[in-house]
Amino acid sequence: MYEKNKYNIVIADPAKNITVFVLDNIERELYKDVARAILKKTPYDAEQVGFVKEPIMGGDIRLEMMGGEFCGNASRSIGMLFARQNGIQRGNVLVEITGSNKALNTKVDLKEETSEIEMPIPRKIEKIHVNDFGEFPIVIIDGINHIIAEGIDATEENFEKFKKAVYENYNVEAFGVMFLDKEKSYITPVVYVKDTDTTFFESSCGSGTLATVAYLGQDLKDGSQKYNIGQPGGTIASEISKKDGKIETITIGGVVKLSSEIEIEL
Repeated sequence: MYEKNKYNIVIADPAKNITVFVLDNIERELYKDVARAILKKTPYDAEQVGFVKEPIMGGDIRLEMMGGEFCGNASRSIGMLFARQNGIQRGNVLVEITGSNKALNTKVDLKEETSEIEMPIPRKIEKIHVNDFGEFPIVIIDGINHIIAEGIDATEENFEKFKKAVYENYNVEAFGVMFLDKEKSYITPVVYVKDTDTTFFESSCGSGTLATVAYLGQDLKDGSQKYNIGQPGGTIASEISKKDGKIETITIGGVVKLSSEIEIEL
């Protein structure tokens, strides 16, 4: 158990997917306890916690999420934080994050308060059977898997059925269910992180947007398609580009609000 201590943090708000960045150099074995304390004992309505570290893959900055999961919104937000810390008004930042085996390019504009990131390519889209509901597509991404649940109500009871099916078939750090209203291009994201045993009906989800766009863009053979994916906390813009039926790039982007540095005691 970690000792009561002071921590320096920054709060990121990408489409209300509130993320707390811990700036202090925290040992990995303490991530779970520190993250749980931040989620439970602070007034920021945070949905996730990431720990800022020195890069190890040639990137500009590294972020390690509380459960070793991948997170698109946190990735583009930490890129903006690096830009602010280093006086980069507009430019590119290479972001390292858990769940990705390479640094990801982020385009940041501090004046417009926007950040767009080139996301990891999903490895594949499989099918998963969920009791009472039937078969659904599950998008396999390094660091997190997402089920696209079209036409299913976003309730805790329904989510638990998906969770049971996932852990009967996969061993993953984290997974989400994107409850999709295809007509409205709207998702209600629910994400579970195994290491911290936390479930959040998230305000928005970057990797869930990636998964949704990969699913929606399955019939695209060549060229690019833009999507605006509505979510409870706002809209995330995304673009998928494909060649010969294969995904070349998927980006997500939009406004990110950053707090100043805050000192907290837990």
